[in-house]
Amino acid sequence: MKNKITLTVISFLANFIMAGFATQFGMLVEPIANSFSANVNEVASIFSLLNGGALAGTIAAFFLIEKVGIKRMTILCYGVIALSALSLYVAPSLLIVMLCMTVIGFCGGVGLCIAGTIVVSVWKDKIQSTMLVVQDATFNIAGVVFPMITTYALTNAMNWSISYLSVGVVALATMFVALLTNFNQCSGDSGSEQEAKSEWNFGIISGGVGLFLGMLALYTFLTWAPMFVKEKFDIPFEQAGNIITQYWSAALIGALVSTVIVSRMKIQYFLLTIISVAMVITSIIVTTDNLESLSYLTYGYGFACAALYNAFIAYGVSFVRNASSKNVSYILISGSAGAMFSPAISSVMESVVGLQTVMYAIPVIYAVVVAMLLMSMKYKGTVTAHANAA
Repeated sequence: MKNKITLTVISFLANFIMAGFATQFGMLVEPIANSFSANVNEVASIFSLLNGGALAGTIAAFFLIEKVGIKRMTILCYGVIALSALSLYVAPSLLIVMLCMTVIGFCGGVGLCIAGTIVVSVWKDKIQSTMLVVQDATFNIAGVVFPMITTYALTNAMNWSISYLSVGVVALATMFVALLTNFNQCSGDSGSEQEAKSEWNFGIISGGVGLFLGMLALYTFLTWAPMFVKEKFDIPFEQAGNIITQYWSAALIGALVSTVIVSRMKIQYFLLTIISVAMVITSIIVTTDNLESLSYLTYGYGFACAALYNAFIAYGVSFVRNASSKNVSYILISGSAGAMFSPAISSVMESVVGLQTVMYAIPVIYAVVVAMLLMSMKYKGTVTAHANAA
């Protein structure tokens, strides 16, 4: 039991570390630009390198985890992340910063797949869903902790990379914990045997497609909502931007509450509920003419979607008897692709059909996901009935 807890802590730290690099970047764009006398837009593109690296990492994990071994991959990834964080602190040029952030994104993407694989390997049934949702809570907690460190560092005229260096210390600690931990519960017997365990069916495939669409809708909202609110209500952009702060504030609380709910509710019904709520709330957001109600609606949206990511992982793997690292990697690849390509897809839509239509598309996407969830739940019921009859 002690070993299971240690493995679970490693999975939580993986999410904590990735959030440490991803959630505070917006606060560092200007300090980085000033440090290297660079253009702000050029610095802002580094965030795309972090996301792109994460997507590449999840794709690589699909093939590497079973071949290299989950313990070796964990030690290697977090050792490299710690080294890259140190390199950010001493980086002599913006090119080195860009390279380090790409490497961190790649290793962090692999780490997220490792985290999911650990949980689905050592926990089963309802507690498995609970542990996966706790990972989202861990991510959101890091989204509060590390920006506070960044704020302290910047207000005290410290180096911009201090907060990233603190994430690197956590990565180093994770590496040492992994060195001392037995990963046998997460390892397959052989590559061929593990390959046989990678079960694929409509349910797990729908989990990946659903997460892709969910992230597409969410990040379309996060990308365009401030501009939409500014234009619709004719208010300053700074005031309209509060909608993003409101979303993430509610997401932290929502992730913690979701942990309790999932421990008492089947993941299928939980996911169907939060997607339905997101569909209803976004429908109201994009049609309301009441500016005062917008804050409450955004808080509700953030609260509902707080555990969306890992809830889909739990949902997808519930359709297979023994979830493999490839099952987890597939769903993570789908989610990363949805988040990464959302700005590009929505930008093309905005130039063709306009901002209002783009915002109308968000609840429609959620409606498609709801329909897909109902279909996959019906599929699972049919398969269970046939299995019982046999």
